[in-house]
Parts: sequence; structure tokens; C-alpha cells
Amino acid sequence: MAKKVLVVEPDQLLTQMIRDILEEEEEYTVITAKDGPEGLRKARREQPDLVIVDFKLPSMSGNDVCRRLRRDPATDHQKILMLAEESQLEDLVIGSNASADDFLIKPFSNLELVTKVKPLLFSEEEETKTISTGNSELDGKMGGGIPLGSLTLIEGDSGAGKSVLAQQMMHGSLEDGYTLTLFSSENTVKSLVKQMRSLSLDILDYLLLDKLRVYPIETSGLGGDAPPTLMKAIRREAAVRDMIFVDSLTSSIPQSSDKEVLAFFESCKRLCGSGTTIVIVVHSHGLSRELLTRLRSLCDAHLRLRTEEIGQKLVKTLEVTKVRGAEKSTGNIISFEVEPGWGMRVIPINKVGG
Repeated sequence: MAKKVLVVEPDQLLTQMIRDILEEEEEYTVITAKDGPEGLRKARREQPDLVIVDFKLPSMSGNDVCRRLRRDPATDHQKILMLAEESQLEDLVIGSNASADDFLIKPFSNLELVTKVKPLLFSEEEETKTISTGNSELDGKMGGGIPLGSLTLIEGDSGAGKSVLAQQMMHGSLEDGYTLTLFSSENTVKSLVKQMRSLSLDILDYLLLDKLRVYPIETSGLGGDAPPTLMKAIRREAAVRDMIFVDSLTSSIPQSSDKEVLAFFESCKRLCGSGTTIVIVVHSHGLSRELLTRLRSLCDAHLRLRTEEIGQKLVKTLEVTKVRGAEKSTGNIISFEVEPGWGMRVIPINKVGG
């Protein structure tokens, strides 16, 4: 049965473009409204599965439309995708307090629109399998785990624990029987085995059984050819592996334009649409603020790590900004420390304060 999508958009050319893209998929029926009041009436009457609403509307703001949809018991179950321009990003409410389920930045491609819409209309009756860290407390903080087939961005400063989080996710996935490939600029095979063993995350058997493949990234001499070269290798591995991890992408993109980096992520997103799970680690300082905003929007899950000074202690924090399709709520901020023989250990907030 086709899913019903309501588009609340004053620009008729954009409305028609969205209609053409979605109806070409043969999975969606599109209805339209030109402003907020008409959109709210049709949301109640037509009961769409998804409402796509522009941030800027002639009579009331997109934020107001979202809030009213959420407050109305007749529409509070409907998924919401908000359209916005980069210049409007500062005015968006993003994260756990947002009324919209996700955001799409204009201008956008056909692929960007479809890959935003599909996860929002995922049937709750289908069993959702997730990536586990092997740590139930961490999984719970991440909305119950990141759904398979997701594109995940792990972002943070140097020393914030990005690689440790990726390694926890890798080990949990291997324990659950998945096959994966790691492209690493941070480790050789030998150093990775040693590092993960120190955290009681032994991967030697998985390497010997070809459940895990590790390819060190040596792209410094490739310049602007690094991202497409890496993507070619990822496609090759995605054909035979369940998951791809890249830790980290930063060394492969210093000579690439924002457009080229975005194209790399779009290619990853296309692979995820075919069932591959991809996790990409980046250093926050390696990307512009505008590009990071677009990448966060494109990815299904966004995990941000920081090192913060609380009192006289340096504490690592993990902010679960979003996990699309999560079973539980996200928006959590987790304090943790990395302990030899343990890995990531969540610290209670009162202990951090003390």
C-alpha cells in the first residue's frame, strides 16, 4: 500500500519536483498545501504518513506548523521532514527538542530526498536489527542501538574517544555474527589488534576467519583523487560485507572541496540504501561548519564526542544527536572514560560532578 505524503510548500515548482521524485518511486501518493493553515487542515483530514514542510511559509512558520502537528492528538503520530536553506540553519531547532523528525537542506538531489523519506516511513511492524556496542548501557543511550543499513557519522576532536567508540561498535557487530571491513588511517593490523586487546576487545579470531578485514589507508599522495579511490574500494567490499567502517576519513579529504566530500557521503548513502551499514569517523576540525551541518543532515545517525573540563577533571562525553529509526529516545549526553581491560565505561553524572 502506497504511503501518503503531504507537501506544505509555497513554491509550486519545488512542490512539483518533489511530487515527481516521490511518485516515480511508486511507493508514495503525494498531496499538497501552499501554506501552514491549509497544511494543518489537510494533515488532520488526509492523515498522511509523512509531512514535508518548508521552514519559510507565507502565513506561519514551518516551526509553528511542526509544533501544532505535535500538539494535536490527531496528527502527533505523523512523521515530519523540514526543508530549509543553509542561511536558515541558525534558526532551526535541531536535536532532542526539535518538532521535526529530520531536516533536508535546499537545494537537494533526487537521491537526498528519497534517502531522507524512506527511513521516516519505515514500517514499525518490520523487525529492526541494530548495531550493538556489546555494552547494553551504551546501546540504551544510543536509542537502543543504531539500525542496520544506516550511515553513521562519528565526529569529535582529537583524543575524544572516536576510535574507541568505533572499535566497540565493530566488536559488538562481530560478536553478533556480521562481517565487516575497516579502512583505517589510525592503525595497522598489528597495532589495531594490540589496541583492541588492551580494551578486552579481542579480534584476532575474526581476522583469521575473514570475518574482519583491515585495510590501512595511505591516501596522502593521491590529493583530490583520494575520496573516489577510497569509494571504489568501499564499493568492492560492500558487495561482500555487511558493514564498512572508515576511521578516519579526515586524512583522505584535505584537498577535496565541500562538494566532493558531500558526493562521497551521498555515494555511501546509496550503498546503505542497498543494505550496507557504513560508519565514518571524522575529526571536527577537518571540515567546515557548513559542510558538517550538511553531513549531519544526510547521515542517519550522528554521534559527537568531546573532551570537557568538569571541575578539575577532564571528562569525555558522547552526545547522541540523532539516531533515525531508534527504538528509544535520543538526544542523550553520556559521560564516559576509557579503561584498560574494560573499554568505554559510562560515568554517572553525580560522580562526574564530584
